Order: sequence, then C-alpha cells, then structure tokens
Amino acid sequence: MGEARHRRAQGLKAAQDFYGSLLGWTFQTVPVPGADTYTLIFAAGAALPMGGIRQSAAAGGETMSLSVRSADVEADTARLKGLGATVVVASSPAADGGRLARLQDPRGTLFSVWRAPEQPAAAADSGIPRPGSLAWFEIGTADIEASKAFYTDAFGWKYVQDTGVTSLPYYAAVTPGGERGSGGLADTSAQPGAQDYAAPQFIVPDVPATVTTAKALGAKVETGPESTTYGLTFARLTDPRGIRFVLFSPPTAGAERA
Repeated sequence: MGEARHRRAQGLKAAQDFYGSLLGWTFQTVPVPGADTYTLIFAAGAALPMGGIRQSAAAGGETMSLSVRSADVEADTARLKGLGATVVVASSPAADGGRLARLQDPRGTLFSVWRAPEQPAAAADSGIPRPGSLAWFEIGTADIEASKAFYTDAFGWKYVQDTGVTSLPYYAAVTPGGERGSGGLADTSAQPGAQDYAAPQFIVPDVPATVTTAKALGAKVETGPESTTYGLTFARLTDPRGIRFVLFSPPTAGAERA
C-alpha cells in the first residue's frame, strides 16, 4: 500500500514539474474524501482553478476527463445513462466545493458533468484566456455521426464545420446552446488505428517553440505543428505519462475563420 501511494506521489510531482515548466501552472492541494490528494490547477495569474489532479487508491490507469457544466448533476447523470452513457463515478462532492459525476460516452470517451460552486464576486476572472490556460477542448472520434448525435442529445451541442482544418475529413466547432464555439469535434477515422479521445487545448503564444520545450521535457508529438487556412496554429501531444493535450495559438488580428 505504501509503495502504491509513493508511486502516486511521484506521478503527481512529475505532472506538476512538466506542466509547471511548460505552461507556468501553479498548484494548490486540498483534502477530498476518497482520494489521497486533490490538487487544483491554476494558470499563471488566474484567480480561479481550471481543473485538478485527483489521486485515488481505487483509480486504474491515468486518464483525462473534461467537465461539462451542469445545473443538476444527479438528474443529468440519469438522463445521460438513458442515452447510452456509462457511469464511472456516481455524483459526489467535488474538491472545489461543487458536485461532479464521471461517465463514458457510448464510444468509451471519458467526461464529467460538474456543478460549479458558488464563487465570491471578487474571485471572478476576466474571461480572457491567459497563456497556459484551458481555452478550448477537442473530442476526436472515428464515428463522427454517432458522436455528433450523442452530444447533441446529451447537451444540445450544435456544430459549425471549420473548413480551415484541412488535415482531417471533418472538423467542427462545438457551439453549446447556440453560443460561440468553445470546443471542437474532429473526425479521426482516416488515421490508422484511430481511437476516440477527449483532450484539453491550452493557449500559448508560440506553438512551435512550446512544442520544442515539451519534447525536451519528455512529451511526444502526435500531430503538428500545423496551421489552418486562416492562421490558427496547433499541435497534439502526449505528456510523459501518456495524457493527450493540444496546444494552439490564435490567428493574428484581421484573419478570418473559414
């Protein structure tokens, strides 16, 4: 038991060292029932956390889970089960004071539904993405129609095809509730051995330079760096422990999305 805990502690330190060096993250450890530790993640200068690292004795392999905001986690969990999702962790208190349940979509991609805690007005961030912060997400799927149908039924997502991404058969911006895009849905069916995934996208000022740093820190590059026809640059990588993430920098002022 002590050995397992030591390995988990080493894994936490490795994650902190990698992302702290690469993206300037800072960390705050908080107690949470059922876990050794839960460590909140902050982008440089941010007032509020953008996620966390959970260590649990019951956990299996290391995974990434993106969270979708929910007004009622219990009701959404029941509804999502009816749409074919599998409950991995039932609704429970989250370390940040909110509530969270972890599920898999019908194709096995992990995600969470999360009710945010009440935050004092003084703690609010500006809403402008900071360098190193989570500013987009990406779901890759080898069955684009099945994934589109599930997430439309699950969360009312709509999709606007982005023809500026030329390296994939289909890429769409995800627009929850008709709002501006907050993520992307990528058709990976043409890639050999493609597996579905959900990955965070972190904004950086210079993707090629950050990729070079990431490789020196032990990351592996899956795709890119490459640019869309309107100048957004991105690359998809895995960190030294195999967790997938994406780096991107927006187009320069005046460029238009196709």
